[in-house]
Amino acid sequence: MSSQIQSKLSFLPLKEIKKSLQAIDSDTIIFITDSNLWDLYRDKINLELIETDKKVIRWIAPAGELCKTFGEYEKCIEYIIGQGVHRNAHLVAMGGGALSDFAGLIAATLLRGINWSIISTSLLAMVDASIGGKVAINSKFGKNLIGNFHLPQNVWIDSQMLSTLPKVEVTSGLGEIVKYAFLSKEVYSFIENKVDLGLVIKECASFKQLVVEEDLLESKKRKILNFGHTFGHAFERIYDLSHGVAVAWGIYYMFKLFDEDQLLETFAKVTKLLKVNEQLQSPPWEHKGLDVDLALDYVGKDKKVSDNKSIDLVLIDTIGVPRITKMAIDDLKCKMINLT
Repeated sequence: MSSQIQSKLSFLPLKEIKKSLQAIDSDTIIFITDSNLWDLYRDKINLELIETDKKVIRWIAPAGELCKTFGEYEKCIEYIIGQGVHRNAHLVAMGGGALSDFAGLIAATLLRGINWSIISTSLLAMVDASIGGKVAINSKFGKNLIGNFHLPQNVWIDSQMLSTLPKVEVTSGLGEIVKYAFLSKEVYSFIENKVDLGLVIKECASFKQLVVEEDLLESKKRKILNFGHTFGHAFERIYDLSHGVAVAWGIYYMFKLFDEDQLLETFAKVTKLLKVNEQLQSPPWEHKGLDVDLALDYVGKDKKVSDNKSIDLVLIDTIGVPRITKMAIDDLKCKMINLT
């Protein structure tokens, strides 16, 4: 298995990705995609991506978060083992963030870890989920609680694939870009100047790549990438929101919680520029209420909890200047109650 410390990030059309895939130094490819992608790209996958003399083991997973279960993990990994596989096999994941989380955990644990690569197909994956080597499945107690860090060798991105992406998935990806608008002055500038989405994607991906290079295991700086996720993961579960929309509301809630009126104005500006303001008109808790204890139960089981009594929160001093602070969960609860 490779001892690399970073993935190779490449922005290529699908036909060029084919050449890169065929050049992988292995006689066995494990190809994992989901049912939606298989329906959309079946012909291209067969004729362009795996037109090769390599042995190909294929697995079609359920779409979205449905693949990130113990049951699907067991079925997939037992099938692969049953097909005959060795430690020099290379796993290729083609899909969005949920699929790459799932397939990456297969790669991290199969035969104690094999090399793998990602073909990103969703906006959320292109700007965030496919970069950085976080791989996981879900627990009944929360998202991504069973996982590891396992960097892919390659992350291939063809933004033209977004043309087949459902609107709800585009909105989810744009919600994650809202996060980067506050973390990076460059991303904010790109959005403010209305540059092409393809360039915004590259800037977000490059920003995350640099942060991961500095702190792979999320002990220090990488924690800033959790901005909006502390409550975002809770809102995702409580209100059944897409990941990116939940993150956007997680950002909004943090600004409300800490009385950041100026940043709330910036939030409104960014979401309008990204044309997601219509999908973010009113917070879900205004209609359905917010059970503070339930939200804190999800927060308390999140990966960002630093001990039994406190949590690391990511705050924003100004655009491009995030700050990590530790806060007692009891104090956080008081602030939440006061806000309701």
